[in-house]
Amino acid sequence: MLTVTKRASALLKAAKAAEGAADDAGIRIRRGVTANESKISVGFAISNEPDPDDEEFEQHGLRIFVEDVLVEPLDGRTLDVREAAEGTELVFR
Repeated sequence: MLTVTKRASALLKAAKAAEGAADDAGIRIRRGVTANESKISVGFAISNEPDPDDEEFEQHGLRIFVEDVLVEPLDGRTLDVREAAEGTELVFR
């Protein structure tokens, strides 16, 4: 299963609040668009409910929905935050 750190959860909760999402809304991790099919690209979206095939779980008070095609590639990974020249960013470790 994917692990989400407290710092990543706090960042995603702040993004949710900034968008005016409902308290019980979650974050959906979905496939992103990439020109290179050998790399996995992900995107994040605020969603009130998971899609029917999504894996749903909660960590640090944040509902998380993972698109079914990403469940296996993200299994055992950790979603965290790091400081970069461009600012704070989410990273998978």
